[in-house]
Amino acid sequence: MGTALAPRLVFRYNTRLSLLRLWRGEMHHATQLVEVLDTLLRAIQRRQARQLLLNIQQLPLLDQAMQEWLQTSWLPRLRRSGIHRLALLLPDDIYNRMVIEGLLWASTHQVLPYEVQYFSELAAALDWVSDAEMPTTETDWLDWWHLPALLRLRRKKRRCNCRR
Repeated sequence: MGTALAPRLVFRYNTRLSLLRLWRGEMHHATQLVEVLDTLLRAIQRRQARQLLLNIQQLPLLDQAMQEWLQTSWLPRLRRSGIHRLALLLPDDIYNRMVIEGLLWASTHQVLPYEVQYFSELAAALDWVSDAEMPTTETDWLDWWHLPALLRLRRKKRRCNCRR
C-alpha cells in the first residue's frame, strides 16, 4: 500500500501512567494513516507504553483497501504491542465510526490482550486512563506493595495532608 507524506506527529508520554498520547496535524488523505499508525507502533515499543489514548475524531474517510490493511496488518501488530488499555476517541463521521467499531469487533474472534473503551470526549478518556494506575485485578493488588518506596511515601503524605 502506497503511503503519502505523514503530517507532523507529536507524542506525549506520561511515565507515571505509562500512557502514550498522540497529537497530530489534520490528515487529508487516508493514505497518510499508514505512516502515522506505523510510527505510533514504534513509539509504543520504544516507550514500552501500557496505555494508549488514540484520538481518531478527525479521521479521513477509510476506503476498502485501508480497512483491509488495518485488519490484516496493523491491528494484529497492535495486539502484540504490549499495551494493556486502549482509549479511543471515536470519529465524528458516522461512516468511519461504524468502520472502526466493525474492525475492532471483527478482531475480537480472539481474546483481546488489552481493554478497549470508546469515548466522544477527551476529558472522559483521560479520566479513564488515569484511574488505570489503581489496582483493578487480583494480580495488581498483589503487586501493589512493590511500588517504589518514594512513591508510597508521597501517597502517604498526600493522604495525611487531606485529613487536616
